[in-house]
Order: sequence, then structure tokens, then C-alpha cells
Amino acid sequence: MNYAVCSCEISAEIENNLSKLGVLPVKLRGFDKFGKFHPLSYHPDMLCFKAEKNKWIFYEEIYKKNSETIDKLNIGIITEKDPESCEYPNDIALNAAMFGDYLICNTQYTSKKILEYAKNSGKKIIGVKQGYAKCSVCVTGKNSIITSDRSVCREAQKNGIEVLFISKGHIGLNGYNYGFIGGASGLIDEHTLVFTGNIRLHPDYYNIKNFCENRDVEIISISKENLYDYGSILCCY
Repeated sequence: MNYAVCSCEISAEIENNLSKLGVLPVKLRGFDKFGKFHPLSYHPDMLCFKAEKNKWIFYEEIYKKNSETIDKLNIGIITEKDPESCEYPNDIALNAAMFGDYLICNTQYTSKKILEYAKNSGKKIIGVKQGYAKCSVCVTGKNSIITSDRSVCREAQKNGIEVLFISKGHIGLNGYNYGFIGGASGLIDEHTLVFTGNIRLHPDYYNIKNFCENRDVEIISISKENLYDYGSILCCY
């Protein structure tokens, strides 16, 4: 069974539907530093980074708090020094999107360990203004993404990545005007993209559906509720 690193705040419906798809939800306990009620406290894409299937980077505190669960996954762990504060941009060191031959991130604030790993792995590093790069990028394949961020769209297209640009909003996130499409989704295998909410309710649903189908990717809603940004579904496959 594959596993997916998820927020501990995902609904029972999402958890059950992941299990039905053969994916074991691994729910992370979050940062005390962020504060119990900070909207991003439990977001996996803020707390860890998947470098490859069996190599992940976790903040030191996050690894310590979740080590009993993480160690059962039999993956290689690299730890990153905890952020000095939860205020932007101190909180975005691990919020980067790696897929195919690319890494999309705000290079000024991204962890040096991620940048070094990407460089040593031959990835093309694409610098963007958006600090919440992983939140903003819904990966649909080795060379394609969906985003509502113009700077991400522009820089990705410059580097030969196929991009579907969608409208902002229509995704919930407590404490913010809206969440991001990357934070409300995740590939659970090369051909299956899940959404943490009903993707049919998004105004760009048909464009999203067609874009994914043209890349042999099936889209599945794992909740009947409105789309909500839980901080990405980071799946090991």
C-alpha cells in the first residue's frame, strides 16, 4: 500500500476515501511554534519536502513529534533546522514543488538542502516570486502543472512546462481569503490526481478535467465538500 503524508486535520471522509484508493494516510502533528490555531500549522507542504520516493526532508521538531509514525515508513530522512518564526517568509523553506526534471521555488528563502539536492540531481531550478510555491502548484505529470499564480505560470512556461492557468479563489483556507489548488490536491500515482473537495464545484472544472485527461490523468474528488486547502497530499509512489 502506498502512503500519503497529510494534515492531521483532514476529514474522516477524505481519510476513508484515500484508504479505499489503496493509500494509507499518514497524518502529521504540526508545529507548536506556529500556534495551535495557526491555519498552516498542520500543512504538510509547510512541514516537510518530498525529494524522492524514499527521501524526505522534515523540520527537526516535526520529525521528533512524528518520528514513531515516520520511522515505520522506512524512508530516508534529512532534517532541517526549525524556522525562527511562523511569519512569512520565515515559514516557506520547505514549500517547494519538485517534479520531473524541475524544482519550482522562491530561491531566496528555500532550504539550501533542497536547492543542493536539486542541483546534484540535475533538476532545473525555476525561481518564482511566490513563496508558497508547492501550495500554488498542482502537479499533473512530469512536465505539466495547474496554477492560479501568474508568476509561476509565466516562469514555468518559459522553461517548457505545460501549464493550465486557472482563476484564483474557490478554495477554502481558514484565516485567508482563499487557498491554493496545489494545497487542495495531490497525485497518488502517475495517473491519479485527488482533490480534497469536490473539483466539479470549481468554475474551471472542465478545463481542469480536459487538461488532465489529455495527459492520461484521472481526477477524483475525495470529499463531497467544497475544495479546501489542507496543505497538499504528498504521496509516496
